[in-house]
Amino acid sequence: MKKLKNSLIKTRFYQLLLVYLCLISCGQETKQTLVLPSLFSDGMVLQRDTLAHVWGQGKPGQLVTLNGSWKFSKTTRVNDSGTWKVAISTSKDPGPHTLVISSAKETMKIDNLLFGEVWLAAGQSNMEMDFDYCCNTTDSASQVIREANYPLVRMFNVKKTLEYEPTKKLDGYWMEAVGESVTSFSAAGFFFAKSLHEELGIPIGIIHSSWGGSRLESWTSREVLEKVDQYEGYYEDLVSNIKKNQEAKEWFSNYSFVVPPSHSWDLFLHEYIKSKDENIDHLNNFLDDWRKLDDLGIKKMNDSSDEVWKEINKHGSVDELFGTENFKGVILYKNKFQIDDVKESIFLTIEPEKNRSMANWEYDIFINSEKVISSLINIEKDAYENKKSKQTIKIDPSLIKSGNNQIILRIIGDPIIGDVSINEGDQKRINLENGWKCALVAEEWFQIKDYTYPYVSLYHYDGYQELLSQPTKTIINHSSPSILYNGMINPLIPFTIKGLIWYQGESNIESGDPDFKAYDTLMTLFIDDLRKKWDANLPFYYAQVAPYFNYGGMSPYFREAQTGLLKIPNTGMVVTMDIGEIYDIHPSNKHDVGSRFARLALKNQYDKDVFSSGPVFKKARKQNNRVFLEFDHLDEGLVLDNTLKSEFELAGEDKVYHYAKVENHGSYLELFSLNVDNPLFIRYAFSDTSSATLFNSAGLPASSFSYKIKN
Repeated sequence: MKKLKNSLIKTRFYQLLLVYLCLISCGQETKQTLVLPSLFSDGMVLQRDTLAHVWGQGKPGQLVTLNGSWKFSKTTRVNDSGTWKVAISTSKDPGPHTLVISSAKETMKIDNLLFGEVWLAAGQSNMEMDFDYCCNTTDSASQVIREANYPLVRMFNVKKTLEYEPTKKLDGYWMEAVGESVTSFSAAGFFFAKSLHEELGIPIGIIHSSWGGSRLESWTSREVLEKVDQYEGYYEDLVSNIKKNQEAKEWFSNYSFVVPPSHSWDLFLHEYIKSKDENIDHLNNFLDDWRKLDDLGIKKMNDSSDEVWKEINKHGSVDELFGTENFKGVILYKNKFQIDDVKESIFLTIEPEKNRSMANWEYDIFINSEKVISSLINIEKDAYENKKSKQTIKIDPSLIKSGNNQIILRIIGDPIIGDVSINEGDQKRINLENGWKCALVAEEWFQIKDYTYPYVSLYHYDGYQELLSQPTKTIINHSSPSILYNGMINPLIPFTIKGLIWYQGESNIESGDPDFKAYDTLMTLFIDDLRKKWDANLPFYYAQVAPYFNYGGMSPYFREAQTGLLKIPNTGMVVTMDIGEIYDIHPSNKHDVGSRFARLALKNQYDKDVFSSGPVFKKARKQNNRVFLEFDHLDEGLVLDNTLKSEFELAGEDKVYHYAKVENHGSYLELFSLNVDNPLFIRYAFSDTSSATLFNSAGLPASSFSYKIKN
């Protein structure tokens, strides 16, 4: 009996062992080889009534079969590189459909597949802005989200990624435009898709791929940039910089970090909006989150040890002292002053170095551990200048002690003290101790994992010894040439799309010349490249930059360059001259942007009887001291907004412009100025902050323009 029992145990053991080995073996054999990009997943939209591309990975040589519920079937073979691609015929029937992709041993199924119109929305921050950021002032974001019920509008967010070489890796998923799901999507993209769906009554797929602060160059392929002289030799340097960047990435990953919610400019914006309407609260989180920086440095503020605080000359180098390289982040400076008897009023003054810009140097000042002044609060919009100005405040006498007093500066940005003085009464200056001490709190560097606005992290330093090993930091980020094309455009090719809407340009204004020839050349090559890779007739619609006070007078010239792109066939331009917010580079009104994009598509791709363009300047003629202007795209006639100042100007041979009187004759305008006897030059809305005053009867604005009258 015992032997029998032992025998059974042994038998059972070997059976289990056999099963275990089989499982291991089977597991190895059945490891998934059939892989689809995330674009091809449940809830997706394929371009209707066409040949739509589907692709994936597999084991070289294996057969892959695609079966569609709409009576489609096709088989292909995985090539030697492990990839396959099929063009499948889609129908007008919206579905929902099912697509099964199978090999000999694997099967994958895509459910709830729709056939409709697929568009790509791309660009920088004004395309990226979602309902968490924008639309409260003009579009009632909370109401839009609450009422969103468009299950046939499907949205796909391309995850932000930086790639040194073109890749096919893609992260993202399809969402129905219902309720809270729209919150994190491009507001302009959503309003565009919503308008198309409501007008056409068919499914709409909208793919969103954008990154705030990015330049056109970052979205452009290497093969295009190599045709442009200014990028000659760039890629030779890139190889070295990539290696350095990887080393820096590994080094910074060892530190805890805080992602700031904004740059300092957003804090000013918060104050501006708050003063305009106290009920607007969509930026309130900025202040609370930036206050966390107080907590981040509080330990070091209260620590007096020599390990934390190092003596530094007022104009000394932080990099030299700590072994950093081009340090930028959060730094503390500490000093002392003495007051024998607190009787007089005490005043504190801080004055930045000449031309110190707002975004690169922010400060808080603490007297005996109490914050007494900050560059981040109490900013008057009417007094704001792009460069930091001198500030003087009266210190609450209760904060001052007889004897020694402590002053701490917390600087965010460039590690520069500026000129700090304390005065007793109006004249008597109280001397600070000769030496300043400083302590590093956190260094700013690019985010390593998930790239969220403002795309940097503050890496917190507990000690300083390891800073001596800090590697060289390179500037490879979302504005580096080709970096976003590689990671956020190339993975989408050749997914079949109807067209592309583009909102980008703000980051290219700052480095342009008055005629923006380089931008015009690159934009033309960029569009041509996309059409070679997608479709020769790919519609390309783009938005003009909106009015904004801080473009250095260059935006009218940039808008002219953008207007000039209309010479490229099958393009269209959304004018935003009437919806800018002057003090905000990100106008809240994305509803009209999306709607105007939709007008262009409905007119040109879907033959809808809609007006898609504002008045476009055609020609001018002169009679004595009067100028007559003609326009295209009038609809039922020209409309002038007489509630705003005239944006039309005339100049004579001296090129000194004077505002013109304008008479609207419906089909043309008549201009004159008593200050210009012989007008030779015309311009309209030709400043950074100009707002549209000329519209057609469809309510669409005219773009800014300039013109020299021919004699």
